[in-house]
Amino acid sequence: MLENTLIVYTSDHGDMTGDHHLWPKSYAYEASARVPMLMRWPKGLVSEPRGQALAQPAELRNIFATSLDAAGARPERPIDGRSMLDLARGKTSGWREFIDLEHGVCYDKVNQWTALTDGAWKYIYHALDDQEQLFHLAKDRAELQDLAPSTPHEAELRKWRGRMIAHLAERGEKWVASGRLTRREAMIQYSPLYPRPA
Repeated sequence: MLENTLIVYTSDHGDMTGDHHLWPKSYAYEASARVPMLMRWPKGLVSEPRGQALAQPAELRNIFATSLDAAGARPERPIDGRSMLDLARGKTSGWREFIDLEHGVCYDKVNQWTALTDGAWKYIYHALDDQEQLFHLAKDRAELQDLAPSTPHEAELRKWRGRMIAHLAERGEKWVASGRLTRREAMIQYSPLYPRPA
């Protein structure tokens, strides 16, 4: 059975457990947001050797696409995610450059943010107070040095802010107005494409 089974090991979140003097989940920092994504495929499903460590960002949205791929099935309609088996096969063309992270008001109105990461860099926009953070994860995995206020990193900050603006613009002016990220004092309950209750 082991050799005929696709195994994916992951988690939905971590917990801060004191990192940045914070304890619960729900933060954009690595202790809460970075989760394992390990995959072992049956022999013959992918010809490349097991034991690869890949740099492309993967997330929970990739699991459904991976399961369909392993079963030889295709989605009936477009889905948000690609098969991680493609990565294992070396098909990295068109793979997303970064993934998005998000948390709306739940425990505290201060903890409302959106973030982007490619695994090497992370940009966080704190919506309540209109503050940004930028971390170079490749050099600072513990996120101890916020580079957003640093003049030498201004171009990198602009690049990630621009990516966030482009990512959120389709949601409307509550998220992006006049080409700028919008400060949000309250949680936006539904996305623009989510059907509203009757």
